[in-house]
Amino acid sequence: MLPGRLTNLIFSLLLAVVFASALMPAGCAPRLPPEPEWEQQASLLLDQAEGLFAKRQYDQAAKAAEAFFALYPKSRRTDRAFGLMGEIRLAQRNYGQALSYYKEIIEKYPASSLTVEAKYKLGLCYFELKEYDLAAANLEDRSKITEPEQLKRIAQMLSVSYVFKKNYPAALKEYVSLVQTASNDQQRAGYRDRVRDLIDKNLNDSELKALSAGVAYPADLALLRLAALQIEQRSYRDAIKTGKDFLVRFPNHPEKIRGELLLNDATSKLTAPRFMLGALLPLTGQVAFFGERVLRGIQLAIHDYNLQMPDSRVELLIKDTEGSPDKAVAELGELASKDIVAAVGPITTREEEALMPALEKYHVPMIRPAASRSGFPVKSGWMFRNALTIDSQAKAAAQFALGQKLKKFVIFYPDEPYGKDLARLFGSELEHKAEVLATISYPSETKDFGPYVRKLIEIDLRSRKIPIPEDDAERKKLFAEYTPSFDCIYLPGYAERIGLLIPQLAFYNVSGIAMLGSDNWHTPDLIERAGRYTNGAVFVDGFFPESADPAIRSFVEAYRSAYQEEPDILAAQAYDAATMALSLLKNGKDSPIAVRDGLLALKDYPGISGAATFAGSYEAQKQLFLIKIEDGKFTRLIPEK
Repeated sequence: MLPGRLTNLIFSLLLAVVFASALMPAGCAPRLPPEPEWEQQASLLLDQAEGLFAKRQYDQAAKAAEAFFALYPKSRRTDRAFGLMGEIRLAQRNYGQALSYYKEIIEKYPASSLTVEAKYKLGLCYFELKEYDLAAANLEDRSKITEPEQLKRIAQMLSVSYVFKKNYPAALKEYVSLVQTASNDQQRAGYRDRVRDLIDKNLNDSELKALSAGVAYPADLALLRLAALQIEQRSYRDAIKTGKDFLVRFPNHPEKIRGELLLNDATSKLTAPRFMLGALLPLTGQVAFFGERVLRGIQLAIHDYNLQMPDSRVELLIKDTEGSPDKAVAELGELASKDIVAAVGPITTREEEALMPALEKYHVPMIRPAASRSGFPVKSGWMFRNALTIDSQAKAAAQFALGQKLKKFVIFYPDEPYGKDLARLFGSELEHKAEVLATISYPSETKDFGPYVRKLIEIDLRSRKIPIPEDDAERKKLFAEYTPSFDCIYLPGYAERIGLLIPQLAFYNVSGIAMLGSDNWHTPDLIERAGRYTNGAVFVDGFFPESADPAIRSFVEAYRSAYQEEPDILAAQAYDAATMALSLLKNGKDSPIAVRDGLLALKDYPGISGAATFAGSYEAQKQLFLIKIEDGKFTRLIPEK
């Protein structure tokens, strides 16, 4: 037992505590000692510094914060001051100094409410300084961050940091998360491109297998790349299994055709083909971009044929000319040694000219799917050409105009080869059939067409014996009342300039007449630039991907599915070149000479780049597309017969 006096003392103390509690208002804590006056002054100084920062007066804000450190080194708000200095230096892009302040918070004030933000900003500073290892180390733990935009920024920085560290699976995971949180379709498409790029270029087979085991995006892309990699490694049975897996798991995938292409390619590698078709194209070098488009068109044609004729399968043998005439000749010899029945290529005129003598030696029919220059000097009985040319589109435009009973023309063209050739050929087609009032050129890079349009107006007025006043005011009045006397203006050129030119023609009252253009008009950029002023204009092209024709729609959709991009005229012409030869194989013309003779007899071949006829010629006579702009859209125009 406790001594009596001690017991009484404890009892008295307890009574005092109970009495004090009874006197305090319910729910109130004991009052803290008042904050020292100097701490209040420190707070006011810090408030002032933060106000200057909010106004972007960074130097003044920094001076106020530095005064805080000098005057109040023991303030309980020091962590807040370090955070402010970090923000100031961050705003000034002085990342080295900024991170030193964030380090102070993390190391000296671990319990501060600013620590989480400081660690994030520390990682950001390291990222900007390209210290990617340290950036990742500070950004990887996001467990305490809830702000969506901050989380998105962390994913962006981590994705770049992981790529730099060659930790591609981790980078891929970040990009996938960015796809899911992207704020718009354009941003989402950019992240999807990065996902595809990493899968196609950076993941090895084991990483691809792990990724493809998933049930959702991007397991689909991993399967496609894995099948392609297995084909490259000649693991054809594995590639067949992977290709089938893709088609079963993703039966309605937008890239279904690509999966089928890979499956058929792997399957064909296990069995001997009946026929060989060659492709002689520049797949590296300066014109590789165009060679790749041509190759894709050929591959799609081979795929379609093999689906229809599995017992008469064709294998495509691809040779890279690098754009070199000498390499093209050497590679043709390699193809000829493989007993090909025909070849598609080349791209450039120099390669074409070098190959013609070699074709006489090897006796291989070759179809060139790309050309634009006038004339086709046939120096070989084995070289064919299936392409939109300058001659054919100028002739088609002139025939359309004359068919519309137009009588009086102006030709307005850029002073460079494309424009000059079209202007000359169009004018030749009109000789003795219509009047050409004026042929006017302008510098190809011009943006102000005013001087050239005024020149046209003066020519038109003089042709009508209308005097042009010397006085500026009177001349402006005359121009303001101007109405063209001609029926049609021919505007060969590129959409970028034509989109500027057409509204300027309207400004000078050159309107209410027919407008004719050339194939390079065929881009949405023209309509975006010139707007309503293009309504009713007509131009010529060799491919119309917007067509509702079932064959063209099927090609466009298959191309998109296989290659995730829009087909162009090169791909379309290459597809037709290959299918011409393949259609002859279907009809039993299975030797080089039989294919050559079959091409020479070909008439009204229903190509997706327009009906084509050789009929004894080596240059395909093409039925081109007349395209009209109506209500901001491209529509096919079928002239009345």
